[in-house]
Amino acid sequence: MYYIEEAEVSFHGRHRTYKVKKGDTLESVSLELGIAASELRRYHNMYCEIPDLIEADFKRHLEFLILAPEKSEASKNDIIDEKPREVSLGKNYRLPFTPEQVDQSYKVKYTYESEAGIDVTEMQINVKWIAADKNKFHLFEINRGSDIYINGKIPDTMIDGLAAKTAEVLYPLKIVVDEFGKWVDIYNHAEIEGRWGKIKSEILDYYEGEVVEKYIEHVERTLESSERVLRSLRSDYFLRAFFNGIHVGYTADYEFEKDLSFPLQKETESVFRVQHKMAPNLDDAGYIRIEQKGNYTDSGFGFLYGHAHLKVNYNAVYFLNSDAYTIEKMNLECNIDKVEAIRTTIEIELLKMEKRAN
Repeated sequence: MYYIEEAEVSFHGRHRTYKVKKGDTLESVSLELGIAASELRRYHNMYCEIPDLIEADFKRHLEFLILAPEKSEASKNDIIDEKPREVSLGKNYRLPFTPEQVDQSYKVKYTYESEAGIDVTEMQINVKWIAADKNKFHLFEINRGSDIYINGKIPDTMIDGLAAKTAEVLYPLKIVVDEFGKWVDIYNHAEIEGRWGKIKSEILDYYEGEVVEKYIEHVERTLESSERVLRSLRSDYFLRAFFNGIHVGYTADYEFEKDLSFPLQKETESVFRVQHKMAPNLDDAGYIRIEQKGNYTDSGFGFLYGHAHLKVNYNAVYFLNSDAYTIEKMNLECNIDKVEAIRTTIEIELLKMEKRAN
């Protein structure tokens, strides 16, 4: 029942694990182990990767359930009997936006799945609040870590290397965010433009050829104006997902329906009719949980990947700190249903910094 080989112990951070068998459900495992299903879900979701989160039941790909250490019967009963904590909201059921202390680093993972295969890009991004003005607009600084991994490796093709190198010109990036946590503009176009000369020189020292020249021409056209940089950056999945304007009123029913736009194609906005829903109580791990689920309605141009008739789903789930109302982790996924499905996913998770000993 329990697996404690060294490889599995280290992978799960030395927690006990249960190997999920064919036909297992959350309820059946709960009965087998004699542990409340809510407690199994709570502990597993605290330590698992975002794709392995348990919602109503196990996901089909789940291999191991992460279990809490052995506890006394009294402590188990204390957890089971604990009453749910309500989410604390502001006036008109508004989810507060309190970014002033934000200076956090996140692990970011992009996954693109199609019939051609799976491409995964991973990086680290820091988000830091800088200031606010009298109109309640906030200035944030975004920095990207120097290491980018594509399918588990440092970029080793010219195109991937060029993309990674030219992206350096953007950082640090300063953006303007409104009072609802929605990204609305860039702030430091002049700084970005001023960095280009050095980056361009480094590119030409390392790469050469017609492809490189055309790539540089494209970058320079984009950098010509703040409007062009903003238009290009609006296809940045991290900025769009993280600064998604979730700090709004959720009504007495904790949900509402509203259109949401997201760039499934570069520099092309796709519109979704989305149900926005907040759980009235903190989840088993103590997070505020917000879900967005919807379907494609219109891209603004009447097409999407050339297949406007296909069903396209938008699903996002946010887990927020219950005290600071800041994002701890999130998962956003868009699926295009066809013979060979296309799936685009971004996973964002706060990097927990270990406290240094004095």
